[in-house]
Amino acid sequence: MTKHRLPFVFIAAALLAASAASAQARSTISCESREYRYNRCEANTAGYARLLSQQSQAPCIRGQTWGYDDRCIWVDKGCAAEFEVGGGSRYYDRPQSYPEPRGYPEPRGYPEPRGYQEPRPRY
Repeated sequence: MTKHRLPFVFIAAALLAASAASAQARSTISCESREYRYNRCEANTAGYARLLSQQSQAPCIRGQTWGYDDRCIWVDKGCAAEFEVGGGSRYYDRPQSYPEPRGYPEPRGYPEPRGYQEPRPRY
């Protein structure tokens, strides 16, 4: 390689490394479900999100109480956490779909079902 081409090779390599780093740029976002309700937090996920640290007593389970798409992170049922977003590959880490938003309180629990008993006849 000649002396005149060597600087161009270094510049090309530096530009290639810079573009690869910007394509993988990731950031963090906090998102919380207040009063156990569904919430969306706007974020450019670029097809990638992962939970960094849970900040709630309620569990944060991907696909159940949190998920994402290209535009946001969603949380539900009391999940609060910090997430890493951006820079992922759509082919290896597919985005989650939205759950149905609920406008009603989540039931806290039902008694265990018992076997059906026929009513007694009245004589």
